Amino acid sequence: MRPVEKSGLKRQVFIEKSLAKKHLSDSTLILYNVSSSYYTGTKPPLVSFGHNRDGKKDHPQIVYGLICNDEGCPISIEVFEGKTADSKTLGPQIEKIRERFGIKRIVIVADRGLITTNSIEQLRKTDPNLEWIGALRSQSIKKLMKQGEIQPSLFDEKDLPEIESEDYPGNA
Repeated sequence: MRPVEKSGLKRQVFIEKSLAKKHLSDSTLILYNVSSSYYTGTKPPLVSFGHNRDGKKDHPQIVYGLICNDEGCPISIEVFEGKTADSKTLGPQIEKIRERFGIKRIVIVADRGLITTNSIEQLRKTDPNLEWIGALRSQSIKKLMKQGEIQPSLFDEKDLPEIESEDYPGNA
């Protein structure tokens, strides 16, 4: 690692710790999401081919994960190798939240690509107190409805607001 990279990383760690201290509590809800960007030019070590969200299959990419507090305030960002699966980024981020930021109780909120049955099972082996909020796939919802765990009335369309605005024509 070049000296500039080391000093840049030290600044990032300092900034992230400061943000965490200001915007996270000891028992906190964490919002986490992953995205990617394709890359052109000379190829640094983290750039590689993987699932490309931009449809640029002929370009390598980087993957990055963003940690935010419950109000959406960014706390930390980390870059991963371009071929890293979304669910594989979750463990290192939870470890960072616990070790670097000192957060004891974490409730992680993420989408289905991040919170998979397999990733949660793996993480709970090392962190049995981990809690999460995620989304179920339609197949899982149908199964729970058949078992009587979920009532169909939860999916009624009554009492749903419809808002129209000149700022967003055609969207209601």
